[in-house]
Amino acid sequence: MAVFTLAGCQATTQPKQSGKINVVATLGFYGEAAEAILGDQGNVHTIINSPSIDAESYEPDVKTAKLVAKANVVVENGLGYDSWMDRVVAANEGSGTQTLSIGKLMGKTTGDNPHLWSDPTVMTQVTQRLVTQFSRISPKHAADFKRRGAAYEKQLAVLTKTAKQIKRHAHGQKVAVSEPVFDLALTAMGYQVSDGHFAQSIEEDSDPTPADITQLQKQIKHHQIAFFVENTQNSSKNVTAMVQLAHKYHVPVVQVTETMPTHQTYRTWMLQQYRQVQRIQEENR
Repeated sequence: MAVFTLAGCQATTQPKQSGKINVVATLGFYGEAAEAILGDQGNVHTIINSPSIDAESYEPDVKTAKLVAKANVVVENGLGYDSWMDRVVAANEGSGTQTLSIGKLMGKTTGDNPHLWSDPTVMTQVTQRLVTQFSRISPKHAADFKRRGAAYEKQLAVLTKTAKQIKRHAHGQKVAVSEPVFDLALTAMGYQVSDGHFAQSIEEDSDPTPADITQLQKQIKHHQIAFFVENTQNSSKNVTAMVQLAHKYHVPVVQVTETMPTHQTYRTWMLQQYRQVQRIQEENR
């Protein structure tokens, strides 16, 4: 029986239940993949299940700790984005819980862009790894996991297909972003981000330098960027000013979110964002 202390509270958990595979995912889209693979042969609990919750500043509670204590597999983003989960898992050391860090899976290290989910290939790789992990835990259901995983991958295929279509017409153009939440998708689409320092400042809730602001204003006014990507979940006055300037000078604005909207799947969320870029290309051809 695992006993641990978290956030000043002590909780005693029951041993892992036998039979079904228990999964805890920090973010909704990782939980979605696990659910798609497990079907009725597992239970999946997602910790960050609302767009209004900031994963990076989230503080786990005893409920989260109890879920992790019963989990066979914990799926986390890694790269410091949800580092609180590492503390919860460490508090339950010795339980046999397996941790899948998407950052490690993708060959990234701390300091790299943690917004891995905008990469059109990432969820396919997550799905394949989860199929392998679940099959080792429950070999008798391996064929079911493989079949469901393949079906989920088939749904995701439109993302890589769309990104490749966009890349054919990107021509390495420069784009600007309010934050680096969509950068991995842009790279896959063949674009170059031109305002990395400005975007990093916004993400860290600090003011961009006057030089960064002037440079971005120039890029917008002189149409040196193909479009501007706005994370609509950030209400920074600097971002708002850049969006207004983009509209004034008829520079297209792509609206994205850092967290998955309620009542959407990962596929529909990403595809809606990708297709904004596709429409801009079509209008300019």
